[in-house]
Amino acid sequence: IVPVGSPDLASEFPEEIIQIDSKLKKEKLNFYPSQFVYAMSEGNYVEFYLNRDNHIQKEIIRNSISNIAVQLMGIAFCVRTHRAFIVNVKKVHLKKGNTLGYRLKLTGIDVEIPVSRQNIKVFIQKFTEFN
Repeated sequence: IVPVGSPDLASEFPEEIIQIDSKLKKEKLNFYPSQFVYAMSEGNYVEFYLNRDNHIQKEIIRNSISNIAVQLMGIAFCVRTHRAFIVNVKKVHLKKGNTLGYRLKLTGIDVEIPVSRQNIKVFIQKFTEFN
């Protein structure tokens, strides 16, 4: 049974909605973990890319990527790949590179996401666990 209105949920339902709080406190962003594709730091804001109804939607919230990483720690398949990026490793369909760093291609996204040298070990562990 898939919850109504959530056709893109994975098999690990029922999922709990993740609520991301903004530094402004009046802003909140809610989504299911399976909808999360990646997040990217952009100045004082974080851009979230979410797969909702098979379309990638961009949501922006005022916060730091470090604070977002703490808020997403409970999602096992999310990993910080770079100082400016957090990725859902389940959405990675191509990784290229070597021990000096990887570039990732994610399902539904044309952007290549970097994996820095210091984050390779954790990324490989999570990628192997979930793919």
